[in-house]
Amino acid sequence: MHSGGLSLFGTTYHSNSYDGNSQTRHHFPTQTSPDNINVMNKVFGTLLVSTLFSFGTTFPITTFAKERFIPIELWLGENITTTQKLPFPEVDFKFGYKERHRIKGPINWENPATKENIRVYVRSRFSKKLKKEISQLWTYTNNNQCLGRVFDNRGNRVIENGCKFPIGFWKQGESRSFSSNYYDKKKGNYKRTKLITILNLGKDENSCIEFKWKSSQKNVLVDENIYEYCPKKGLIRVNGKKRF
Repeated sequence: MHSGGLSLFGTTYHSNSYDGNSQTRHHFPTQTSPDNINVMNKVFGTLLVSTLFSFGTTFPITTFAKERFIPIELWLGENITTTQKLPFPEVDFKFGYKERHRIKGPINWENPATKENIRVYVRSRFSKKLKKEISQLWTYTNNNQCLGRVFDNRGNRVIENGCKFPIGFWKQGESRSFSSNYYDKKKGNYKRTKLITILNLGKDENSCIEFKWKSSQKNVLVDENIYEYCPKKGLIRVNGKKRF
């Protein structure tokens, strides 16, 4: 609020004074008609609002959306701090059923498509179906709105603007869509749309979060999961199940 005016919904109102040679006539009606009452009510209302403005009365604008800063430590299974920075803490973290999943890093990696050197985490697990270790590289993506994969050894895919975990400020019930480019040696180049919807932000920064993740290609659903992450534990459930 600045002196000399009242800011309301982006508009600044100032009081104006008028001077001149105008004459004022006073009229005292003997009878008050309904039309006169309506006019008087409008004038009174205008004077009341003007008086409130002149005394600096403010009208608060209330927002009901719950918002929370989601840090990388929640994904890493680390202690949650109060900082709102986007660091790369060193970890060697095992999680999930029988600790079959692992996140380690960060390491420096050169993107073979762009030749850019970036810091990434290695997320890995052994796949019984493929009978080999699945290895993925994750980092901040989409202007630091997500953590996403930049490489997946299944098909040696390089991914641009991948998104699979929300980062930074998000609101309860909020949805954001991201377009990812895939460079796949087996399938060729293609695009997929990722959609993240926040289902539960919890009470504070020490609470678990739950969100839905969707991946689609040419408006056809490819994959869909609900993930739940907790402080010091990382990913604890996928679609409500602890075995993933």
